[in-house]
Amino acid sequence: MNGNRANAWVEGTSADLVADALALGVKASPRMVTSWVEDGMLANPEPRKTSAHGSDPRVFSPEQRELFTRLLEARERSPLGRIPQRSLVRVVLYLWLIDDTVVLTPQARRAWRTRARATGQTTAVRRSENVRAIVEQLAHPSASLKQRRAAQLVLEEGERTGRIDVDRLTSVLTELYSPWPVQPGMPRIERALPGPFGPVPVQHHIAIWKARQQTIRRLRHEEIDELELDRVRAVYRPMWADYQPGESATLPR
Repeated sequence: MNGNRANAWVEGTSADLVADALALGVKASPRMVTSWVEDGMLANPEPRKTSAHGSDPRVFSPEQRELFTRLLEARERSPLGRIPQRSLVRVVLYLWLIDDTVVLTPQARRAWRTRARATGQTTAVRRSENVRAIVEQLAHPSASLKQRRAAQLVLEEGERTGRIDVDRLTSVLTELYSPWPVQPGMPRIERALPGPFGPVPVQHHIAIWKARQQTIRRLRHEEIDELELDRVRAVYRPMWADYQPGESATLPR
């Protein structure tokens, strides 16, 4: 992250970070720094005792001080009027996933909580557009407008509330996925789409959606501990290493 300026950053107090922000022309306050710590944008500052009669103000590491500045710089470069916190926190989580030197897991755990709490915070129009795209992806070409609409309403309700009626979801998605009528005395014929590891039935999509909602809920309430997060990161890193060369090969020269 620090490139050729590795030696330019030193530890700093909350007041130093505020001064760094003001030097960039960004309004800042100690409360802003505290808020960033609470949201996982920054790590907890470390205590520093230099006398027998008390402690000096807590300090942020050089890496954290640079992170604060870089995030502010990125925010200021954006053509958007205001970048929401949930967008900046993605940078923090990316650094945690690929590097052990800047963002440590206790900070990442708070950042995941912030990210999870922001998930689903979108307009009804955008939520409807996203769900409609999912419905069209799953729908059989002969699925009726009524079947598509029923699936969209159930998915929208789940995205809005975070609660899953698995039986109802299974029913409407099965009708969407395999819209032909059931013959009396015959088992229902359900289609499956081709996937990288074999046929993908509708139950697969329901299981993925359910797992996603449960994970978001657990992250929101910090029910996933640091050891579990570290295990997830250990699984992710080899996948990312395999992904990068292929992604680089597709980039325009």
